[in-house]
Amino acid sequence: MHRGLARYALVCMTLAGLAPAQQSQFSYSYVLPTNLNVTPVQPGGTIVFPPTPASVIAQATLNISNGGPASRIQAVTISGAAFALQGLPLFPVMLNTGQTLQVLIRYQPSGALSDTGEVDVTSDQGTAKFGLQGTVSAPRYVYSLVQGTQLTPVTPGGTITLPDTNVGDISSVTLQVKNEGNLTGVVTSINLAGQDYSIVPVLLPQILAPGAAFSLTLNFVPLQPGNRQGSLYVGSDGFSLVGKGLGPKLVFSYASGGTTVTLTANNAVVFSPVMISQSAQLNFTVANKGTTPATIFNIGIGQATSPFSLAGLPSLPLQLGPNAQATFQINFTPVATGFSIGTLLLDTTSVPLLGSGTAPPPLPAYTIQGPSGSAQPMTQPAVSLKLAKPYAVAIAGTLALGVSSNLPVDPAVTFSIGGRTALFTIPANTTDAIFTGQGAEIQLQTGTVASTITLTPSFATQAGAIDLTPNNPATLEFTVPAGPPTLVGIQITSQTTTGFVLAVTGFSTTRSLAGLSAQFTAATGFSVPGTSVTVDLSQVAPAWFGSSASVAFGGQFLVQVPFTLHGTVPTGQTLLSAIASVSATVSNAQGTSNTLTANIQ
Repeated sequence: MHRGLARYALVCMTLAGLAPAQQSQFSYSYVLPTNLNVTPVQPGGTIVFPPTPASVIAQATLNISNGGPASRIQAVTISGAAFALQGLPLFPVMLNTGQTLQVLIRYQPSGALSDTGEVDVTSDQGTAKFGLQGTVSAPRYVYSLVQGTQLTPVTPGGTITLPDTNVGDISSVTLQVKNEGNLTGVVTSINLAGQDYSIVPVLLPQILAPGAAFSLTLNFVPLQPGNRQGSLYVGSDGFSLVGKGLGPKLVFSYASGGTTVTLTANNAVVFSPVMISQSAQLNFTVANKGTTPATIFNIGIGQATSPFSLAGLPSLPLQLGPNAQATFQINFTPVATGFSIGTLLLDTTSVPLLGSGTAPPPLPAYTIQGPSGSAQPMTQPAVSLKLAKPYAVAIAGTLALGVSSNLPVDPAVTFSIGGRTALFTIPANTTDAIFTGQGAEIQLQTGTVASTITLTPSFATQAGAIDLTPNNPATLEFTVPAGPPTLVGIQITSQTTTGFVLAVTGFSTTRSLAGLSAQFTAATGFSVPGTSVTVDLSQVAPAWFGSSASVAFGGQFLVQVPFTLHGTVPTGQTLLSAIASVSATVSNAQGTSNTLTANIQ
């Protein structure tokens, strides 16, 4: 027994001699260190601890006194998570008359507003039960939404729901924070998360005595339709915020390679590379994920000329209710290699479009139809150009006329429209070149100088101007051969009674003349001796063709030869009356020209 007393120093016992056996009578009381008063308690009663801070341990001493015969205490037990016994002796313990057993009860608040438990004292006479009650000493914040005079409680960890609000509008709720604890509290922080939410500034810290309260105003300004999340923290107490934004919300997506791509801000509709001459299509979907109907008045491509186009558009204006959608097709037909950028416009909303073109297929073989081998000078043969098979892309081309000669080139060698280049187009999926303003054929002037004429085409796509010309393009080449002079005109000028001037025009492809031969034919009733006259041009012709002035005229020339007549004629007649006509030829090293005759009578 003495060893037991030494081990449990907090158990105080006074031992006396054994008395004759009689009925035991126990009495009970407890002592709180806050006032050291002895408070009697009857079995079935309650030991009440004073309010205790959460981090503090309170103690009470339970006194078990024997006012009757000696009796044994079999056990002292306790229940309740916040309560514990300390300093128990080894049971059973014999209490003699007048002896008291003291048991220490510890209380540490569990965090709840109040804690309960029970102490049971079991003796030879039975079990006495005592209730235990403790309360935490702390501020206790109670939250309520205020609507007029009505308060709706909100529990920390719960959700505050704000009214449905049109996008861009504002709605507000008032949250009351009240201290219903038994200790003054201090709110030092209020934190808010969620871009759709804000609070009216509150002066901090808020010092709340028991029963005191303050309010804060929470604003909801939805930026987008649909449920909008946020969070609010008052000190360490957190609340989820939920509000619904009202309005349409257009979401764009497109299907590519069996995958649906949903567009986010600044994302583009992207096409895989497409060969020029071909097209690609994507299905584009606009869906209303908002809470109210949406109306789209205009849908189109933002650029006047664009490789992008639309097909299968819905009727406009387009009405889309919540969760409704519409689909149409975007086409991409590249006209240039490399990246192409466009814009899809849905009213004022822009969706970037991006595609890339790869090189077109090679140009089919072609032929140029025109003079074969040689062409006569001063003629206008027709030429045309034709593909061997249709080409899928519209072509713009140029047919260039080249002239070469060992003589000064005749500037008159041009196309009939003027100049030495002729533009043409070949419409998509056709074969014939169409020359601007001319049709499927165009004429050229061969000129009057012996030369070689070469026709060389170049090709490009009509849209995008991508060069399609082969590395060694096929050409058409023909010659204007050298030959005798050609006379194109003869006339008699400056007539008098005794003479005239014979003017002969023509051209020489060699830009040379040897002589002129004139043949006179007598008028009826007259005879003209020496009817043939030859004029040497070997001196004057080089002077003309060697002059810079002659270059503009190619191989053309004008020969004027004056003739003076001598002889006798009948009275009343003139010498000129004796001649009916004059015929002329000219010659060069290549031969003699054709003959032209000028009548005098």
